[in-house]
Amino acid sequence: MNLKDWSGLVWLAGIALAGAHPGHEEDLETAAGGLPASKVTITEEGSFRVIRANGIPNHAAGRFPNPGNPNAIEAQNYSFRMPLHPVTNAVFTPLERQPIGVAVNGVVFDPGTAEYWKNDPSSGWRKEGIVQGKGTLGMDQNMAHVQPNGAYHYHGVPTGLVEKLPGEGRKLIGYAADGFPICTQTLEDHPSYQLKTGNRPGGTQGPGGVYDGTYTQDFDFSANSGTLDEANGRTGATPEHPEGTYFYVATREFPFYPRQLKGTPDPSFQRRGPGGRQGAGPRAGANQDPGSSGPQGGDPISRFDRDGDGKISKQEAPPPMRRNFSEHDANGDGYIDADEAKALPRAGQGGPPDPPPN
Repeated sequence: MNLKDWSGLVWLAGIALAGAHPGHEEDLETAAGGLPASKVTITEEGSFRVIRANGIPNHAAGRFPNPGNPNAIEAQNYSFRMPLHPVTNAVFTPLERQPIGVAVNGVVFDPGTAEYWKNDPSSGWRKEGIVQGKGTLGMDQNMAHVQPNGAYHYHGVPTGLVEKLPGEGRKLIGYAADGFPICTQTLEDHPSYQLKTGNRPGGTQGPGGVYDGTYTQDFDFSANSGTLDEANGRTGATPEHPEGTYFYVATREFPFYPRQLKGTPDPSFQRRGPGGRQGAGPRAGANQDPGSSGPQGGDPISRFDRDGDGKISKQEAPPPMRRNFSEHDANGDGYIDADEAKALPRAGQGGPPDPPPN
């Protein structure tokens, strides 16, 4: 199928159907047993492409919860928009703790994790969800897993989705937050990130050990070592844009998806606090790792701070903590900050369990 623009399409069981218009919805039957039907609409509204979805995959998913991920898949209420005619900027825009884009089936691309060496974001050592080609943190066959709010999301190439898409060669699998397409990898696409040689700093400076891809900081960008730029993108022809366009590539090698964007990301992809309606919903401690902030332990802030503001609100607190919230909120500002959290019991010491999916 050679389409110049996939906006205005609705997906049904992985087959593109033309003729969708704003307000028109179709169900997307999912192969993920026991889940609700997948629903997604892709429409053009003014100068924007708008994707509304419930985030349920249209393909088989792994078993969740599982030993590496304690969360169950639940329907979301996504509403994303991105420019129909995006433009590139002279400087890349880094993205932190938010989806970088959304797939044509309504599942978000969210390659970063909320896991750090010693559970400490300030350490600068962020764990990766895919190491040496293998998913960690309970990933399934689509290199995806589930956040505490039930959001199923991709860290790597979504094989189940790709197999359902028509045609051969390069395929459009979604759109980035800046509006540029995200496509599958071909033989001409090679990331320009290289694994560092030697050992990481140890002691108080780092986790030590050989640079093996466990951490984002195990890689360096090496210009011209591959065919893709800092954002894992390039300019060229795609099936939808035979005249050429800038696009991102979902690769089987690091960084898998862009961690920064060539264009300007739309605010609809930003996470907001509880009650704030937006696409991706809250996230913290989303990628549970039994060795760090998983269900068996971890800093309470990293476990329960879903909006990433460094504090726990009463809405974010699990029921046991909520019942005694005023006792923990020593300064009465409506939040439990890092200092106040030090007095909270840890898991295994009478502390509250991790929050269930919501």
